[in-house]
Amino acid sequence: MKFVETVQLTWLRRSAKALAALLVLWTLAWLIVPPVLQSQLETRLGARLGREVGVGGVDFKPWSLELTIHDLVIAQAEHRRPQLSIKRIYIDVEAQSLLRLAPVIDALEVDTPALHLRHQGAGRYDIDDLVARFKPDPNAPTADPLRFALYNLVLIKGAMTLDDAPQGKVHELMDLTIRLPFLSNIASERQVKVQPQLAFKINGSSFDSGAVGTPFADVHQSVANFSLKQLDLAPYLGYWPASLPLKLNAAVLDTELKLSFEQAEKTSVRLSGQVSASQVQLSAPGDKTNAPMLAFEKLGVQLADVRPLERSVQLGQIDWVKPKLQVQRNALGALNWQTLFSPQQVTTKNTKLVATSAGTESAKDQNDAKFPPWRVDVAQVLVHGADVHWLDQSTPKPAQLALQGLDLSAQALQWPIGRAVPFEGQGQLEGNTLSFKGQASDQAAELNAQVKRLPLSLAAPYLAQQFTPELNGLLSVDLALNWENATSKAPMRLTLRLPKLTLDKLALTENATKPAPSAKAERLASIQQLQLSGGEIDLIGQTAQLGEVQVKEAKATLARHADGRWMFQDWQKNPAPPADSPAKPWAVALKQLKLSGSQVAFADASPARPVALVVDELSLQIKDLATTGASPFSWSLAARLRHGESEPGQLSAQGSTALSPLAVKTQLVAKDLPLLALEPYAGDALKVRLVHGQAGFSGRVDLANAPQGWATQLDGDVLVQDLRADTLPSAEQPAEELLSWRELALTGLNLALKPGEAPKIHVAQTALSDFFAKLTLTEAGRLNLQDVKPGSQDTSNKIATSADGESAKATNDQYAGAVPIITFGPMSMTRGRVDFTDRFIKPNYSARLTELTGTLGGFSSQPVNGAVQLADLSLRGRAEGTATLEVAGKVNPLAKPLALDITGRVRELELAPLSPYAARYAGYGIERGKLSVDIGYKVLPDGQLNADHNIVLNQLKFGDAVPGAQNSLPVKLAVALLADSQGVIDINLPVSGSLNDPQFRLAPLIFKVLGNLLMKAITAPFSLLASALGGGGDELSMVAFEPGSATLGPEAQAQLDKVAKALTARPALKMTVTGTASLALEADAFRREQLNALLLAEKRNRLPKGTENPTAVTEAERTDLLKAVYKRADFTKPRNLIGLAKDLPAPEMEALLLANLAASELAMQALAVQRGVVVRDYLASLKLPLSRLFLGAAKAVAPEAKWRPRAELSLASD
Repeated sequence: MKFVETVQLTWLRRSAKALAALLVLWTLAWLIVPPVLQSQLETRLGARLGREVGVGGVDFKPWSLELTIHDLVIAQAEHRRPQLSIKRIYIDVEAQSLLRLAPVIDALEVDTPALHLRHQGAGRYDIDDLVARFKPDPNAPTADPLRFALYNLVLIKGAMTLDDAPQGKVHELMDLTIRLPFLSNIASERQVKVQPQLAFKINGSSFDSGAVGTPFADVHQSVANFSLKQLDLAPYLGYWPASLPLKLNAAVLDTELKLSFEQAEKTSVRLSGQVSASQVQLSAPGDKTNAPMLAFEKLGVQLADVRPLERSVQLGQIDWVKPKLQVQRNALGALNWQTLFSPQQVTTKNTKLVATSAGTESAKDQNDAKFPPWRVDVAQVLVHGADVHWLDQSTPKPAQLALQGLDLSAQALQWPIGRAVPFEGQGQLEGNTLSFKGQASDQAAELNAQVKRLPLSLAAPYLAQQFTPELNGLLSVDLALNWENATSKAPMRLTLRLPKLTLDKLALTENATKPAPSAKAERLASIQQLQLSGGEIDLIGQTAQLGEVQVKEAKATLARHADGRWMFQDWQKNPAPPADSPAKPWAVALKQLKLSGSQVAFADASPARPVALVVDELSLQIKDLATTGASPFSWSLAARLRHGESEPGQLSAQGSTALSPLAVKTQLVAKDLPLLALEPYAGDALKVRLVHGQAGFSGRVDLANAPQGWATQLDGDVLVQDLRADTLPSAEQPAEELLSWRELALTGLNLALKPGEAPKIHVAQTALSDFFAKLTLTEAGRLNLQDVKPGSQDTSNKIATSADGESAKATNDQYAGAVPIITFGPMSMTRGRVDFTDRFIKPNYSARLTELTGTLGGFSSQPVNGAVQLADLSLRGRAEGTATLEVAGKVNPLAKPLALDITGRVRELELAPLSPYAARYAGYGIERGKLSVDIGYKVLPDGQLNADHNIVLNQLKFGDAVPGAQNSLPVKLAVALLADSQGVIDINLPVSGSLNDPQFRLAPLIFKVLGNLLMKAITAPFSLLASALGGGGDELSMVAFEPGSATLGPEAQAQLDKVAKALTARPALKMTVTGTASLALEADAFRREQLNALLLAEKRNRLPKGTENPTAVTEAERTDLLKAVYKRADFTKPRNLIGLAKDLPAPEMEALLLANLAASELAMQALAVQRGVVVRDYLASLKLPLSRLFLGAAKAVAPEAKWRPRAELSLASD
């Protein structure tokens, strides 16, 4: 018992001590807190506000945690008059605040607050300094939401006075009463003692929201209704704060709201109803014109269920009627909406936007179930008749764009985004229909859009910043844009699909430099229609898959200036600097391209004479083109090439091209291409002027690029027609025709160029027809063709730019040092003409070769089996219209040294035109005469030249000596000695030498031999007469006969013809003919000739009288005639049993007859005589007098191995 009493006494003492301590603590708090709090409010709050703060008194009841502040006054910044005064502030704090570590307030009463505001004009107020002080720091970390529970909030007898000094008005808000049952974001069950209410008087007009409560229901609910009808804000626009980013110029408000307070297991504040603003106009704060940046007829928002304390917003339908948005960019590139915010605000907003769009929240917000993230749901958004106007003043010419009548709808919007939001819309983009439809979320988006005939001129101001030409046209496109956000398994994707894209009336123009109004736009290029059917572009992966592209009626101008710059090099205004590293190339694949009805006008002013060429009726097809693939794509091309008024040429090609490595295979057909159009590119390379000409080609052209260089293969036929080239005119000499032909055909041309290998050229056949060449020996003794040679390097530089020159040099270096392998097949030429003029001789001499026709066989620069291949040459023509010209033999102009074996012949060339040469070199002019020449040239493989010249002069007559001539030769004496009775001189001049000898010259040797001949005619005239027999050899001194025969054969007759001709020409000569025969060598042949004579006699005897005597016996007649001769022959014949001559076979009869025919020395002597007679009679038959023909004593010769039957001729003079 005593122990219990002791314990109780202990607890009593401890309780008493605790109570005493609590009483002491309450007493101290009751005494200390009021003065300390009053002092802190006046000093620290004043310092924080930058204003004077006064407090009338503070009461604090620590036992009930009730705090009352009396007479709180905050002074104005410039005056000591009160800015804000509050008669009493009562706060009842619950002890739960200590346990929850959050304020839990059971009651908050504000009694008689009075706020005095002064409007200073231009949207500025006397509290702007406070707004600036409490402006949140954009760089401060995001603070956690404040946890609180506020119940029984009451504000009574509130007042606010607004002194509008600029307008001289005062607005008063009186009797402001606000009652809120609670505001709490934490669970706390407190007794609600007030009903929601909002009541006030403004400028004498009263407003009271009223309240409805359900205190006896299971769920205690209080509801306050707020309604505004057509509240025009025009009277209050002057008080719009200037610090806000937009200035409100007009607005009318309508509200129908319901505020609900529910107290159950969990308290809730709900807001619902309708809020709308109409006739709204917003402008930039500094814009004195008040031009609206945003205006709309009405914006209505249906609040379905808004729970701010639970961070939940559910909206019904949002209707935005006829919004008009003005978006502008100034000359510095800043957007008008962007400049409304400070850079810090823009950065902060952008940062938050990026963070929010990525769907991130702070880890604490995500994990703290007490504070879930905000959630917004919108059932539907409707935009009706929106207008968006874009003005960009950063471009040289301001850009404008208008999207009008935009209707937009979107359903089931959420934040955070949980599912894709479907949307669709339609509007007028610069008067053209734009429609779109799709869906979007934070992970994926899909947009399908369609626009019709959109002018490309809308983009002209932006293109003008980089390019001088202007682009015009109409764009119609169906597109689909798909976006997928990056995931841990796949990167981000952005794909553009183009089911159909059409560009109509596309034109690229450049304004003329002429002053207005005569300035006209020069059209650089145009396309009647470009259409793409099917395409997909990966904008991130940089790939493009294009379907079929059709280009119709494209026209373009391609020009190069006199300085060598292409026209498009001047288009770019600000060329981008070269990148440090090459950008990733796009991978493009094109299924098909069709170009039709197109034209390209080409002009080049860089050569000395401008080039103008038009390519029209151009069509092009490309299939399966891929920029990254190694497989080739196929293509075909057709076009016409026009130059001036000439007939257009035709060009068609088809083939395939591989891009990596680059390789082109082409089947090309070209007809009548105008060479005159490209002639200026030759410049001074050839000193001729091309007057006209067309070229054609049919065949294959292959190009391939390898690491070692380019490889070229060309196979086909080349045709150059109607070509004419004139000499260049000068002050002394006008232009004259130099070269022309009707047709030059190279059939089977094969050209092969491979790096590291010798170039190969092969021509199967060459044909030249109706050609003309003008050869002139100038006053300086120089042939005009010597001046037609390659020009200087400067000329080459004019033909191509320096880059092209380097490329050409690199290409030539690939084959440098390699000797080309050239092979030509047969060549032919017909109807040629060559005019020769010698101005070196005074007076001038002219000659003409006409009707030149000939052939040349195949030849090559490479030996065949170690031997030089010679081609057969044949050429015929006429000289000066009377003399005939023939050249024949073999030649290889490509061989080194030159290989040839040719003969030439000229007949009946009139010598009178050559009088200038005779006067210069012989000292006598030519009055008359004709020349016939036979020449022969042969060059052996070792370079040895053998040349024969046979010259026949007929009726040559020299005139008087030319006074003061350079030379004076005894030509008249030489003619008297060399000429025959008919006035004919026949001269043979053989010349030989080595082409390898640098001192060897053919022409001086010929003149030397002629000089020796003339001197020989003087010193030894009789030795020259031996050559009168046609060459002077033993061949003409002997007439050959067949063994046993005295009949002249064709060759013998031809030989005697020459002898007769020589004798006829020289009447002083006499001829002796001596026949020869040999019994030992001709016996058998003599008997056979006798048998043939018997057979022929038998045949003649059988013919009727008057019949022409036959000259030969046929094989069919021979057996019958042989029997008759055999029967009459008188010699012993084989007999049969009855004694009659046997019938023998023809060979046996012939053998018996030959054996019984006589062959004696006497017979041979007679045969020799007969041969001499036959020769004499044949010469006599050629009208040689018998008085000049004699028979020598016939002789029989002894057997000799080299002897042949013949008649010997010998000459003698009178």
